[in-house]
Amino acid sequence: MNEILNKLGLSSVCETFEREKITPDIVSKLSAHEMEMLGISNRTDMMRLRIESNKHGCFKPSKDASLGGAPQFNIPKTVLENLVENGFKIIDIARLLAVSERTVYRRMMRYGLSKQSFSTLTDDNLDEHVTEVIKEFPFCGENMIMQLLRQKGINIQRYRLRESIHILNPTRISKRKRGRLHRRVYEVAGPNHLWHIDTNHKLVRWRFVVIGGIDGYSRMVTFMSCSDNNKAYTVLESFKSGVQKYGIPKKVRSDKGLENVGVADFMLAKRGTGSMITGRSTHNQRIERLWRDVFEGVLSYFYHLFYYMEDNRILDSLNIVHLIALHYIYMKEINRRLSLWTQAWSTHRLRTVRSSPHALWISGQMQSPVGFDLDDTNDGDTDDSGDIQIASIDGRPIFAPLEQVISDNCRVMLQARISFPRININHGIDDYIACVDIIDRHNQI
Repeated sequence: MNEILNKLGLSSVCETFEREKITPDIVSKLSAHEMEMLGISNRTDMMRLRIESNKHGCFKPSKDASLGGAPQFNIPKTVLENLVENGFKIIDIARLLAVSERTVYRRMMRYGLSKQSFSTLTDDNLDEHVTEVIKEFPFCGENMIMQLLRQKGINIQRYRLRESIHILNPTRISKRKRGRLHRRVYEVAGPNHLWHIDTNHKLVRWRFVVIGGIDGYSRMVTFMSCSDNNKAYTVLESFKSGVQKYGIPKKVRSDKGLENVGVADFMLAKRGTGSMITGRSTHNQRIERLWRDVFEGVLSYFYHLFYYMEDNRILDSLNIVHLIALHYIYMKEINRRLSLWTQAWSTHRLRTVRSSPHALWISGQMQSPVGFDLDDTNDGDTDDSGDIQIASIDGRPIFAPLEQVISDNCRVMLQARISFPRININHGIDDYIACVDIIDRHNQI
């Protein structure tokens, strides 16, 4: 514990922690008040200590003496394989399992595991792959592009990617540097202690609504999808998809929009009073910050494309046929890109904590698992305020699904003519125009 405190510049409280017998696995269970009693009053220091403590194991693995010779640590292959595949450094694996780095290397050799080797690509081939990624995600930074390439099975050195981006997209780099933000202090106990949920309306002019949630501790995106409505049932189904993957959070924070009623009922039934926190959307810090990255990474492409189509009188946002055609062509593509972006986000390195959301999630759950055991009622500490009453105080409307005005025969024709929209050809505009024409002709019959 002293090693962690000294690393964070908190050596003044080492004696107190030693006297109270505070170990790394206990830190995640301490409330803010208990931290203050131990001598740590700064919220930033509290969060840094929680994150660093979750990287250290407290109890060594059991030893197995059945193989002959000196007893050996019992480290299952699946555990080690999972940590290696999720990008943990050897030194971090050793700390998490409370063993030496040499022990980790020996087990990796025994199990035939190794850190990922770099792809052998020529500079021209690399530029081609980077160009493809930039076309789909034109406003993503270097770190996110690295993870998007890994989604394609391409693992390259950081300096090679940086050189390629400087050649292909130099103006965007300077713009991103000017747009850096200074973030407010945020502190929460651990993974699944608090989820932030919200709906994004950047594309609502064309009846696209993005529904998302993020874990407050690790910044893991727990669910995200695009729909044509923001009804309570739709938001709840998207939320449940996250619950199936990551478990039920102790608390959920949202704004007071009526679309969150279903989630509120679900949380009150599963976790009881106090599990649903509502307040102003500007105070829903984690998800509001995430929306900025989602817009830059995914939605801005479609935002500018749809306005271009309107300016050229190709699209009328008040015409229901145009909207149905737009959704037919672009809805699946938006969800596909959101899925790719979310996977890349989970493995990209966060500058402030020097780790990825996925790594923070795994290490936090290994130290203090939360989410799948509903008997766990220790709410930990969150800097929350607000009541559980849901009321649409900001007057935001609820959008119903688009009215279905096309016949079954029309759907068959659309599937025959445009079964797979070609977004890579003229940004999908040609297929959209053909789709509008098919729907109009069938409506006239």
